[in-house]
Amino acid sequence: MDELNKNNHVLLGKTARTLAILTAMAAVPYAIPELARYRALVSQSQSTERDAEIDSLDITASETKRSARPGEIEDPSGRALDAFFEALHRTETEGAQTRVCHYGDSPITNDGITSTVRRKLQLRFGDAGHGFILIARPWGWYNHEGVRHEATRGWRSDPMWIGRGDHFYGLGGASFTAIAGERASFSTAERGDVGRSVSAFDIYFLRRPGGGEFDIEVDGIFRERISTAGDKTEPAFHRVEVGKGAHTLTLITASGEVRLFGIALDSNERGVQYDSLGVNGAFIGLLANYLDADHWAEQLQHRDPQLVIIGYGANESQFERLQMDQYERDTREVIKRIRAALPRASIMLVGPMDRGQRGAGGQIITRKMIMKLISYQRRIAAETGCAFFDTFSAMGGEGTVARWHESKPRLMGGDLTHPTAQGAEIVGSLIYDAIIKAYEVWSLESGVESRF
Repeated sequence: MDELNKNNHVLLGKTARTLAILTAMAAVPYAIPELARYRALVSQSQSTERDAEIDSLDITASETKRSARPGEIEDPSGRALDAFFEALHRTETEGAQTRVCHYGDSPITNDGITSTVRRKLQLRFGDAGHGFILIARPWGWYNHEGVRHEATRGWRSDPMWIGRGDHFYGLGGASFTAIAGERASFSTAERGDVGRSVSAFDIYFLRRPGGGEFDIEVDGIFRERISTAGDKTEPAFHRVEVGKGAHTLTLITASGEVRLFGIALDSNERGVQYDSLGVNGAFIGLLANYLDADHWAEQLQHRDPQLVIIGYGANESQFERLQMDQYERDTREVIKRIRAALPRASIMLVGPMDRGQRGAGGQIITRKMIMKLISYQRRIAAETGCAFFDTFSAMGGEGTVARWHESKPRLMGGDLTHPTAQGAEIVGSLIYDAIIKAYEVWSLESGVESRF
């Protein structure tokens, strides 16, 4: 119970203020003309006309066009999730693996929502390994369930952000650099139903001229030394095979400066791997404009997921004058990049949760931009052949954040943005239930038999 209460407050208080500062920083290039080079350009007249058109609409949850009931995945094409469902079927019948990359903003950075989806999918289809985790903690509350993770303090973190660096952020949207003497360790879980066994660790790093070296230890025993030096700057990967069971992999920087991204834990067994790839303060424009396209494509191709989830909107929702033309352009660009890298993979947009603000008299009300963003996401998904899950409607629609904040146990934190541990479990369960229902319908319509 103590651990549960601790998790309830992991994104509240000081953290909430940090998030507010970061999202405000994200808006600066859109508010100050001199900083326009830090955002993708859009015709001012076109944007103004579009904003005027949008502001003339009174968008409510009931006015957004749906092709499914709340809590169900929407797929007007009827084919958007075929690749994912075919992979799940092979997992059931042939012992294959299915991998999911779930991109999102701060509500998933502590793995509360995503760990629920991961655990439930693994309990049904099999535990194929924890999947991807960052080298170190870029934020104090960064956490993953089902794996033990420790790192020394000397790692310099560089999460993807506006105009920063070379835009090489790896699969998870964050890069980590260190000189000799720093450590990062990754271990299988000591308890719980999943994450208890691993057969391989896949290391993601950057090879570049003058790159340093790092050592690899398995269960405290030196295994090998890896050089990150190369003739050109490019993504690199190194797989460490171990005997099936409980293990600890430790990386120790040995010489020079090394730059690493993360580790993927693989059990080499049938089942599902589910990557939680949340970045604090993130919005869809970061993937579209500030993550190098070729670099990201190589990361995705190496990971080879059968489903990529795009789950943003919490940070965009606080800007009532958000340039929707730019938002739509960015969203379509992200979908285009994923399709170019993974032409056979399924893509699903997951809408933001309800997010609140204080209205007249201190009353908690839903931010109006939430519904506007959802209406855009739903349409873009339909027009690009992606699936869409409306988290907002599934969790109860307008006013949910107020009800959740006042409920006992409390389901929404005091910042009216991040769910408590219990709230995250509910949201994760909603996503899982929607996936399973859609998969069962697909199985019936496809005439395939399920083992479950």
